[in-house]
Amino acid sequence: MMISQLKNSIKQYLVPRAKWVILNFHQVGEKLDPKVHNRHIWNELGFFRRQMNYLQQNFQIVSMREGFQAIKEGSIKNTLISLSFDDGDVSIASLVMPLLEKMGIPATFFINTAYGKEKMGYWYNLGPYFDDQEMMVATKEIRNTDQPTTYRKLLTVEDKLNRNHSGKGSPFYSDYKIFETCTNPLFHFGLHGHEHLRFSMLDYNAQKENLKKNIQAMSHWPHYVPYFAVPFGQPQDWNIDTLTVAKELNLIPFLAYQGYNTEYRLPFLRTSVDGLELSRVFKNLSPFQKTYYQLNKLPAR
Repeated sequence: MMISQLKNSIKQYLVPRAKWVILNFHQVGEKLDPKVHNRHIWNELGFFRRQMNYLQQNFQIVSMREGFQAIKEGSIKNTLISLSFDDGDVSIASLVMPLLEKMGIPATFFINTAYGKEKMGYWYNLGPYFDDQEMMVATKEIRNTDQPTTYRKLLTVEDKLNRNHSGKGSPFYSDYKIFETCTNPLFHFGLHGHEHLRFSMLDYNAQKENLKKNIQAMSHWPHYVPYFAVPFGQPQDWNIDTLTVAKELNLIPFLAYQGYNTEYRLPFLRTSVDGLELSRVFKNLSPFQKTYYQLNKLPAR
């Protein structure tokens, strides 16, 4: 036990003091509803409020815009914390934004703009909501296949469900008009793809078209920022084309892979923390950070 504690103490001592940690959340709710929530990315409201209190008491919380500027200028002296939320879940407008506004905490929300308008949702939502066995069987392979042809074929199951329920709105996502008209200086809105797709399964042109639609739908929002959170954001979900397209469209890319940022190096890392005690998350930060080339087995430039 003493040896383990000593190793942990040494590890924490080596973690840089000057760093930008971007925390990533998805869903918040008063009670878990398995038809609209996924327990892996869900946070009970009271628990979430306690985590926000912990952050306020222990760290300096800044907007992602401020964090980006600080790391670009090399002016970070202590740990800076930024909050991000992916997808645009219905709880963002109804629970998260009111709570953060009351507490004076800034956040950036990464939005998929196809849902609630063109489509009800994507496979992650649709299978459980409709108790559709074909969709739920396909889900695991959609998430894990490395074959673009297989991926496209499986997505036809999702397309069928969306066609059958088109024009009914979405029980999963916030009303985009709330984001579109938001002028609260605490909140900013970035890109998460028009549809929530695995960019590694798309060719260059499809990736670019997806993002151009996302930009077109959001760029007129008062607090739009040209930040792109890669959907899923794990090493198997993006490739060199993703980075190339982001650069061509003048976007700053962010991943959801665990980590923190100590220098201006694209794409930036975020740490997914749904349902986790943040005090433990910070105790478990590793001093050994990989580059995104190592993460994704890309050839180093």
